Amino acid sequence: MAAELTAEEEQATKQFLEEINKWTTQHGVSPLSWNAAVKFLMARKFDVYRAIELFYCYRDTRLKEGIVRLKPHEEPLRSELLSGKFTILSVRDPSGASIALFTAKLHQPNKTLQHVVLQALFYLLDQAIESFETQRNGLVFIYDMGGSAYTNFEYDLSKKILHLLKVGHTLFTSHA
Repeated sequence: MAAELTAEEEQATKQFLEEINKWTTQHGVSPLSWNAAVKFLMARKFDVYRAIELFYCYRDTRLKEGIVRLKPHEEPLRSELLSGKFTILSVRDPSGASIALFTAKLHQPNKTLQHVVLQALFYLLDQAIESFETQRNGLVFIYDMGGSAYTNFEYDLSKKILHLLKVGHTLFTSHA
């Protein structure tokens, strides 16, 4: 990864890790890896202070929503991931950003807990930003409402998804 970063970006990554890993040591949490640090910094164009703020926001959001350990091969998360509701498209937008699609008509609130939907969202978006190209160029999130009905919507869930994308998980929306 270091070869793909400029000297200034590498220096920012070192500074970010120094600050964050002081906190992880004090709180008995595993230190953050270089690659994880780069993701937060890319999302903030290597502004160390803004990336630190993003890290804490991301962490707090995951804790608040109870999304700490994701087990994609276990139910009910497995079924939610296979539902097709969330998709990372194989094509990119003209600027090189990845495209994530939420198909609202596939959501059935009476059959899926909000918590599981949010777990699936975190899991897929975490997977999408493993790509250095996506880290560099961002990710576009499309909320496809075509063919959906009132019964496909949950106001509280929509608010949480918007909040995650705008505030808590801006790691994914650095392109905007």
